[in-house]
Amino acid sequence: MKYRGIHLLVGGTLIGVGMVLAGSCPGTVFVQMGSGLQNSFITCLGAICGVLFYYAFLFKRLTKDEVPKSSIVLQQLPELIGVKRIYLNVMFGSIFIGTAFALEHFFPYKSDLITPKGLPSLVGWSPVLCGIGIGSLQLFFMMLFKKSLGISTGFNVLVAQLCRIRFLKNLIPSLEPFAYGVQNSLALLFALGAIGGSFVSTVSANQFPLNEQYGAGVWSSFCGGFLLSLGARCAGGCTSGQGISGVTHLLIGSLIATAGMFGGGMLFAAGYGFITKDWRFRAL
Repeated sequence: MKYRGIHLLVGGTLIGVGMVLAGSCPGTVFVQMGSGLQNSFITCLGAICGVLFYYAFLFKRLTKDEVPKSSIVLQQLPELIGVKRIYLNVMFGSIFIGTAFALEHFFPYKSDLITPKGLPSLVGWSPVLCGIGIGSLQLFFMMLFKKSLGISTGFNVLVAQLCRIRFLKNLIPSLEPFAYGVQNSLALLFALGAIGGSFVSTVSANQFPLNEQYGAGVWSSFCGGFLLSLGARCAGGCTSGQGISGVTHLLIGSLIATAGMFGGGMLFAAGYGFITKDWRFRAL
């Protein structure tokens, strides 16, 4: 892409706004579906529409130019500043994990499990330990499948199955590569595994199905899902593909996309709260 840096930033920002609207990132859409959260299926529908929109109207336009190999977005931070990778990985890893444990100490996650009257108490695992576990999946994927962790591709693969129908195959040919192949099957299986794991976890905690009180509204879910998948395609990855895998490799492009995700989400949330005074996003 000719202006890949802009695409990364804009795509990341769209993901951030989508996360605020839907109360989910692309990966946790599948988790919410497994927990029986009603409007998560609407979020998934919005994400499917986002994929169709991207490949029908934007794909050819945004990918007509190759990114020069010298582009800064393809470089890694260690190469850029001349510091050994191991030093930066250890430094950033220690900072992030240390910050997570510090936040957990001062703001225990169990305080977020308090529920409104009339609803059953929520059960949760330590987000710090869960975060470390999710990050460790990167090593598992690289060693076993020779690929990085990423889940938004699951929506591509899901939608691409429609390309088996000749009419749609001719209408959106750019989706056909996602319809076949082992790597695509793995992406879909990973998404299905997230649904299954969430279902088992929620049922074992006697929380299934999660009350709709914990989810976003119908239109917020749909629009959020649409922006999540559209942004993920523009940025070439989502919170897992760019935020976990790309940042793990200290890719400049991934750092740009991730900054867009959280910066865009924070600014949108602040703007929404300032205008509506609905700081808890009840109207969404």
